[in-house]
Amino acid sequence: MSIELITPAHWQTQQWQNGGGITHQLCRQDDGQGLLWRLSIAEVASDGPFSRFDNIDRIILLLTGEGFCLHGVGDNPQVLDAPLMPFSFAGETTIHCSLVNGAVRDFNLMTRRDAVQAQLQVLIIGTAVQTLLIGPQTLLYIASGSINAVLGAKHITLEAQHTLSLSNETGIVQLSSKDNAQVIIIGISDAQCGNSTGKF
Repeated sequence: MSIELITPAHWQTQQWQNGGGITHQLCRQDDGQGLLWRLSIAEVASDGPFSRFDNIDRIILLLTGEGFCLHGVGDNPQVLDAPLMPFSFAGETTIHCSLVNGAVRDFNLMTRRDAVQAQLQVLIIGTAVQTLLIGPQTLLYIASGSINAVLGAKHITLEAQHTLSLSNETGIVQLSSKDNAQVIIIGISDAQCGNSTGKF
């Protein structure tokens, strides 16, 4: 059983070799064959190609900025200019990204196709309590606002840019917010968080 709070102070940040952006790794898990899954946030400052990731499924969401276009995912470019609208694609796809009007920040989920499955949804949490079932690995990223999370006797306050990782937990988590918080909720089968972060 593991309950972890991941804040920006725990992020692992790396500059891109091409100078076009920065990746903040929030949380990940590996096994003997490599990456199982990863959550990250990218700060994209200029147009450029996406890195290739074989056998990896990806989901990307715009967080801030006016958006970007993904060229190569179909006959026409995929325009992502609405915040928190998930788009899925295969990591093997040859993609070129062009910015709509200046730098953006985006949220990324990567999962190894032959090892794990993931579900992602975006919810707006208000004063009415919402109850979520907890899976083998459940992750909540607070995109905006603040959240009160209750797990049994534990009460946790989550602020914007915080991630709550629940590994090997069972039961429910109850969420409420006074400011209509936006939350990205991810469920991953048979996976645990591999980061060393603040624990409860």
